[in-house]
Amino acid sequence: MIAPTPMSPSPRTGNIDARQLSDRILAAAPNGGAASATDRIIAGDPATVITGIATTAMASVDALRAAAAKRCNLVVSYDPAFWSDGDTFDHLEGNRLFALKRDFVRAHNLVILDLHDHWQSGIDTGMAQTLGWERYRTLPGQPAYALPRTTLLALARSLRASLNDRTLRVVGDPALPVARVAASWGNARQLPTIALLNSPADVVVCGYSHEWEAVEYAQDMIATGAKKGLILLGEAKSVDGGMRYCADWLRTVVREVPVEHIPATEPYWNPQHMPKGVA
Repeated sequence: MIAPTPMSPSPRTGNIDARQLSDRILAAAPNGGAASATDRIIAGDPATVITGIATTAMASVDALRAAAAKRCNLVVSYDPAFWSDGDTFDHLEGNRLFALKRDFVRAHNLVILDLHDHWQSGIDTGMAQTLGWERYRTLPGQPAYALPRTTLLALARSLRASLNDRTLRVVGDPALPVARVAASWGNARQLPTIALLNSPADVVVCGYSHEWEAVEYAQDMIATGAKKGLILLGEAKSVDGGMRYCADWLRTVVREVPVEHIPATEPYWNPQHMPKGVA
């Protein structure tokens, strides 16, 4: 579990602006005070008076609409809102979708705070809570778990059901016995994920990876005799529980305004698991 920075939140009095709240959130976060070029207000007026906070995995248009409907005008997003690492805007001048999204933020008096680097351990805590894995953790503060023995297929089915994840993907033998699980929530970067695949873990669970990096490495391990599995949940599904936990944590830090969680919208579908309402 994360131990948030001890502090005494103010009573719910209103009239607090986005800059004040973002400074408080970043200072109280698990590694508050750490340097980060990512974690900052990236859209909206920092002087905006905040009426509510919404946490979400990605500040998509759907998430922004849901936040506006709930009168939550500070949107705390784990991933970038404008489709680039660190939310850099240089390449977006003249982009129609960028203009539409920016104008929506302005029209609804929204402010977007990116909270990524300061909240990575929070993602792990929240995902472990969502999956019921906290009691199986093998190392304090590390995403490594010793689950009851099962198979790769059964584990994948359990994850699909727990996360309502209709498009997760699996590499490995469905009958592979698994118990030791290592997680890399979100982006499974090449070298750390290869290190996890070479650890004692039977299966690595992650958000996504370049297919020519960790996925191909896992394929080649299996083809040469290694007993390994790799499960890709998709980015949003692999961090959404962490942002739900972020809302719970924020309620201990911010008392002036209500805090809501906006569930991530899964962007994918496949022919076997069609979106609701599609015949």
